[in-house]
Amino acid sequence: MSKVIQSRALIYRKFGDPREVLGLESINVSTEPGKGECLVQWLASPINPLDINRIQGNYAIKTEPPVIGGSEGIGKVVKIGSGSRFNVGDHVTIFSAETPFWTEYGIVDDDDLVKLYNRIPLDLAATLMINPPTAWIMLKKYVELEKGDYVIQNSANSGVGRSVIELCKVFGFRSINIVRDRKNIETLKTDLWKIGADHVFTEEEFKETYRKFLKTINARPKLALNGVGGKSALQISSVLERGGTCVTYGGMSKKAHEFTTSALVFNDIQIRGVAVGMWARREENLDEWNHCIDEVQKLAVAGKLTAIPMERIEMSDFKKGIERSMEGRSIKQLFIINSSTSSSSHL
Repeated sequence: MSKVIQSRALIYRKFGDPREVLGLESINVSTEPGKGECLVQWLASPINPLDINRIQGNYAIKTEPPVIGGSEGIGKVVKIGSGSRFNVGDHVTIFSAETPFWTEYGIVDDDDLVKLYNRIPLDLAATLMINPPTAWIMLKKYVELEKGDYVIQNSANSGVGRSVIELCKVFGFRSINIVRDRKNIETLKTDLWKIGADHVFTEEEFKETYRKFLKTINARPKLALNGVGGKSALQISSVLERGGTCVTYGGMSKKAHEFTTSALVFNDIQIRGVAVGMWARREENLDEWNHCIDEVQKLAVAGKLTAIPMERIEMSDFKKGIERSMEGRSIKQLFIINSSTSSSSHL
């Protein structure tokens, strides 16, 4: 009979308000991985907007409950089955919107695991498979940008937005970054400048000064990146050069995306959309996806991609993390599921 270990897990058994339907339970996990499998000790996982949407039943990919929460994270291999390509101690993750990360342990097939460089800091490794690749794909696959070209984006303080800023710096592009106004706006602007932003405006500032600003740069942006929707989408798409492209990856405002008739008809802009999971799963993109993940990891090790500001929350204190995420705090909540130094000798 297979040995089992008790693993705490955050589970929702019906769709609804995450503050009400998510609960901390104990499940049995085998300690004997089969052929080509690993026993993974999950270490950390963020609370992403899509996690909230999934629990509410509002996400495009819907898995019927009961479901263990989570959409990305980092784990450590603590035991391997015969023929596994991994070693005990390897840091790993899974790239899937339906991955049960919010649990202490899990048996995972080798084919589902992605090896991560152990030198990548925990906070960054836990958030490496969605935001940086989304930024990489948008900057690389929709417009042929050259060094010195401008990219404009809203939601510049989001995880994707910060990755866009850092990757623009790496690739030699220049970034124009729009954020919502807030009481600590100057601190936020300084933070974005420190990671490589060329220009930072609040939505109100850009609305008032964009005509004057555009005269100070050598060319209008070729690419706009939209994670907000509503009038914010209109704001960044309307300043594109003729034939420019606006790529939408989210809709944080929960409002319909707006684009002007003049931008579409007279400026011939293109409107595109991307979901990193769907893009990566296309067979024709497999080689580029592997290249993307390899490059992102190397940049993370080199310190050219950094973790977004996060607040660490113990899994036992999950209600506080969920509440803060739903309040719309600018600092992401990161569940610490297991300490990376915890002992696994009892397995």
